[in-house]
Amino acid sequence: MDNSAFATFIGGISQVGFPIMITLYLFTRFEKKLDQLSVNIGTLIEVIKAVIKDESKQR
Repeated sequence: MDNSAFATFIGGISQVGFPIMITLYLFTRFEKKLDQLSVNIGTLIEVIKAVIKDESKQR
């Protein structure tokens, strides 16, 4: 976190309170990870569908 972001963070704490600022920080920090997780789950669903389709063709 650079000095500007840190100053904004400290200013936010004084304006809206510590719990709200921590929540906002965690949401922004984990947003990318959640987006990637959603993509991976979608890919997993497609792979599972393909495997099931291949198994049904072999029977």
